[in-house]
Amino acid sequence: MINISHIKKSYGATPVLDDVSLSVKRNETVSIIGYSGSGKSTLLNCIAGLEPYGSGTITTGLANAKGEGTIGMVFSSGNLFPHLTVMQNLTLAPVKVLGLSPKLAEEEAMEILERVGIWSVRDAYPESLSSGQRQRAAIARSLMMKPRILLLDEPTSSLDPASTSEVFKVLSDLKNQDMTIVLVTHSIDLARAISDRIVFMENGRIIEQGTPAEIINNPQHRETRTFINHSVNLVYNIPSERYDHPELNARIEVFCLRYRLSHSETYSLQLAVEELLNIIPLDKGVGVIITKLDKGLKIEATLPKSEMPYLADESMKEELSYTILEGLCESIEEEANEIGETVIRLTIKQNSI
Repeated sequence: MINISHIKKSYGATPVLDDVSLSVKRNETVSIIGYSGSGKSTLLNCIAGLEPYGSGTITTGLANAKGEGTIGMVFSSGNLFPHLTVMQNLTLAPVKVLGLSPKLAEEEAMEILERVGIWSVRDAYPESLSSGQRQRAAIARSLMMKPRILLLDEPTSSLDPASTSEVFKVLSDLKNQDMTIVLVTHSIDLARAISDRIVFMENGRIIEQGTPAEIINNPQHRETRTFINHSVNLVYNIPSERYDHPELNARIEVFCLRYRLSHSETYSLQLAVEELLNIIPLDKGVGVIITKLDKGLKIEATLPKSEMPYLADESMKEELSYTILEGLCESIEEEANEIGETVIRLTIKQNSI
């Protein structure tokens, strides 16, 4: 359905797409992930015909001059016309471009609005909608043109967890339609949920691609592993004992929101991290990684190499912070990694969170 061959594009002397080749099958859903500035959105814009490229070819096999059955594009901000109601946003292009009668356009719009769950706000203006409703309206507007290919650029980037769930459902439903979807996203959860294939880009190149299980659970390239690690886990570096404790707590709250953990679960995690940092030395720096497990949470702290274990001393177990950790944790482990650093792993009990 989409064939991209050796695309190159630069902004001035700065290369943005560097010999990119990619094929997307009909009715396949492909998510493109990567750091900001990796070329993801530029590639999407080139597919949509919104930006020219320097060399290479992009073919889609679509050639309907009226616009129906071609390419739909949904932007991260939605880009609804603010002076038009939701219904007017949906019917404008079908009437002006496809030549539908206003009555037929409204009938089709009602069906699509019901499909995406915002039929009740059809007469509202965009400014009165929630962020999730606006994004669903933007998707509905694109569907009005009956696209065979749907391109989405960061559709959940500015949404809260509840709104993100709304858009998740809409996109999951679209997978069952006769439609090819290419999605640019920072959300590993979204990519995992709806993708047939995930593509990782860095510095304007495709570094790796595969099924969600292959890319998320077993990435083959170091760049992909680093990105997935930072996207799925909370990775936080503590340079010294004068670390920013409020910022760390805020990062933990955002992490817990991503996985829809409760206030008590968030507090337990914050408490466990705080008590661990109370009993280990921070003067030479500590790296902390928090991982959501199927049941529970794992906290991993990496410290410089030490002649003696940090937690093995019997006097340590008399510390109040250690006692609190024992009450919160299913296990407390300490070992040296392959380069001699000390790694402390805590698994928080399921019934503690």
